[in-house]
Amino acid sequence: MNSSVTHRPDRGIRSSCSLRSIAFALLFGACSLGCDDGDSNPAAALGEPDVAGWDSSAALTLAPATAPAGLGDLDATFYEGVSCGAFAEDLVDLFVPNDLTAPAPLFLFFHGGGFTGGSRTQVYGGSSAADLRALVDAGVVYATADYRLLSEPDADGVIKPLQDGQVCLQYLRLHAEELGIDPTRVVVAGSSAGAGLSLWLGTASELAVRNHENPVLRQSSRVSGVVALETQATYDLGRWATDVFTEYNFDLLGLAAAIGLEGRLLAFFGITELEDFDSPATLRYRRAVDMLGLMSHDDPPIFVRNQNTPVSRPLTPDVAFHHPAHARAVYERALEVDVEVVAYASGLDIVAPSGESVVDFALRVLEVPSP
Repeated sequence: MNSSVTHRPDRGIRSSCSLRSIAFALLFGACSLGCDDGDSNPAAALGEPDVAGWDSSAALTLAPATAPAGLGDLDATFYEGVSCGAFAEDLVDLFVPNDLTAPAPLFLFFHGGGFTGGSRTQVYGGSSAADLRALVDAGVVYATADYRLLSEPDADGVIKPLQDGQVCLQYLRLHAEELGIDPTRVVVAGSSAGAGLSLWLGTASELAVRNHENPVLRQSSRVSGVVALETQATYDLGRWATDVFTEYNFDLLGLAAAIGLEGRLLAFFGITELEDFDSPATLRYRRAVDMLGLMSHDDPPIFVRNQNTPVSRPLTPDVAFHHPAHARAVYERALEVDVEVVAYASGLDIVAPSGESVVDFALRVLEVPSP
């Protein structure tokens, strides 16, 4: 395994032009990028997010709140529980640096919890809080978001939280001026389920819908970079056997039954019977949430790190969902399609020689000078 894993293809002109195109699209409040539909963009094949009856363009009502414990000394204004979607669960907390002299880049974080739990407040402690502090001190707007969770069974499946994340991103862009955000400089990030959500946003082709009646869906879904921590490589769980756990002769359906995850697996795709896992409808669904399959040469740089789980046979949910093999699969796919990748996979000899941290990576792709 090649351990030189900070891969930076020579794509500066192409990347710059792509971002500027997004900027023009955002300025006009509509997609002018040749928006994809379900025929050409598998990620859009399951239909657009549910925003019916929601007035996304209403002016924000922002009231400063008391910052979380340990973060009260930040030179930033804290806004708590701002609605960022059509559902009650869609909330975002924001730290907006004070005394901004120009629109600031955005770092949007999605929490973990297996799509069955977790909270946007997870980042207020430990290493995540240190990253939050460093980014805000560098002049970045930091946002941490909630989304709808899955039940067992679930009629919608994992596309529900994924699209909630999409709408949150688009909503913050729609209201960029009110928040002091530069909508052309955005990193999406997350841990575990939130990492997979971010990776899906980063690898899905443009999801904006030209001339949509709801202005939030006209906003671009493309981003400047992705940070995926303890991620899953793909939500086409069938590919875990063929592209992630290749050395383990992995039997997904058998393992799910053995460790009591049958219900979770079915809920991912909105089905109720295991025999439907390979049905035409489910295969279409699986392609829509297959980050490895969606990844292409024009995707943004990716930072991926799975280092808290041992390299062992995936016989428990924690090991199966957070195994370093997921980071390896993302890394290898990025190399294959010529996407810049900074990768760390504990125990698999994948250590980025640059030594870039989350903060280093984010500031670089957001074009923010390090403090």
